[in-house]
Amino acid sequence: MSGGAGDPPGAALAAALRPLLARRWLLVGIGNELRGDDGFGPALAALVRAAGGPALDAGTAPENLTGPIRRARPEVLLLADAADLGAAPGTVRLLPPAALAEGGTGTHDPGLGMLVQFLQAELGCEVVVLAVQPATVAFGAERSAAVRAAERRLAALLAGRG
Repeated sequence: MSGGAGDPPGAALAAALRPLLARRWLLVGIGNELRGDDGFGPALAALVRAAGGPALDAGTAPENLTGPIRRARPEVLLLADAADLGAAPGTVRLLPPAALAEGGTGTHDPGLGMLVQFLQAELGCEVVVLAVQPATVAFGAERSAAVRAAERRLAALLAGRG
């Protein structure tokens, strides 16, 4: 599912998220805020928390949050991360965790796939990835306008306003 070629997330993504958000969910933002659009996950987590939603900022070490994730007991775990989708910057897709487990699209090491497998086994929850196509992940770069627009639209969807 996509937000379109560079467009913020739209109706298709909202429709795909709706049944997931009807259950007890938790967003975990993953990424490095010092590397441009790789800061998508932490930025989205901050927006969701500011709107009163359940979100954690995992930074570049999501394995350090297994305790808080387990205490939250989510039925749905949404992992927000930048990923090379081969699409226009700001494009958002909802991906199955297998995309990570196969060493797939994330900007982080393959250990994220192992973490997903651990959390699924430990919690029995559904795990999905909210992935955004970055424009740049260069050290010291700012997040692109396209990714910031995607963050705002996703935060509104997650807060039930989109």
